[in-house]
Amino acid sequence: MVTYSLLRLALFGAALGLLLLVGARGWLVPLVAAVIAFGLSYVLFARQRDAAGAWMAGRAAERQRTSRLARAVQEDEAEEDAIAERLRRQQGRSADDGATPTP
Repeated sequence: MVTYSLLRLALFGAALGLLLLVGARGWLVPLVAAVIAFGLSYVLFARQRDAAGAWMAGRAAERQRTSRLARAVQEDEAEEDAIAERLRRQQGRSADDGATPTP
C-alpha cells in the first residue's frame, strides 16, 4: 500500500518536474501533471494497485469480522433464528394437536 502511494507520488513529481523543465508555467501545470501521473500509474503500476486493493479489502474484512457491531448483529441473528425455530416447532405441535396456534 505504501509502496504504491510512494510510486504514484514520485510519478507525479517527475511529471511536474518535466513540465516545469520544458517551460510550462501557470496554475494548470499541477493539474496536467496529475492527469499524466494518473494515466501512467494506471498502466505501469497495475500489479502494485491490485496488491494495494487486496490488502485494503483484507483489512476491511478483518475489521468487519472483529467489530463489536458485527458481533452484536451475529448474536441478534442467532437469537432471532432460535425464536423463529421455537415458534415453528410450537406451531407444528399445535397443528398436530388440532388446536389453533396462539400468537
